[in-house]
Amino acid sequence: MQIFLNGKEVQFTPDGERYLSDVLTKLKNWMEGNGFFIESLSVDNTNYDNHNMEQFCNIKLEDVNRIDVEAFSRLELEFIQYSVVRNYFNAIIEAIDKNDSTALKSLADEYDEIQQTLSLTVKFAQDDEDRLVALLKAPLDGQNVQEIRNAAASIAKLSQEGLEELQKYAKKKKKESLD
Repeated sequence: MQIFLNGKEVQFTPDGERYLSDVLTKLKNWMEGNGFFIESLSVDNTNYDNHNMEQFCNIKLEDVNRIDVEAFSRLELEFIQYSVVRNYFNAIIEAIDKNDSTALKSLADEYDEIQQTLSLTVKFAQDDEDRLVALLKAPLDGQNVQEIRNAAASIAKLSQEGLEELQKYAKKKKKESLD
């Protein structure tokens, strides 16, 4: 069995593991202990949900030829999350500015998914999010649209500031590693 992490082969010798779930749990724990998180997982060219290790409990190691894992560092993951949130709220602002109610409704329908990202890393005033949630679920009249735009602008700005802080942190870490 071969294991590839971000395209590079990782040496692995089974130590009593008999099932794929044992190996993947061990790999996941090792990665998280080193500040990395599994983004995608493929076993013998089939993509799987990397959050459900139970699906691998009945797969014997002898039946697996290749495991491909794509992983992000905590910094990369936070950068992606801040970018997604910033882009989403900028899209809300753009839809409002263009008076595009179809796009705004579509974005409102996507909010539950975005809210999961918000709860992971993006930090901003809770009252902004609470107000935005209430507004997105309310009928879109003229007053609500302006309030939604204001809340979205606030969150987009904070997301951008978060991205800038992450970039400064990454530069600092890179400089420290070169010294």
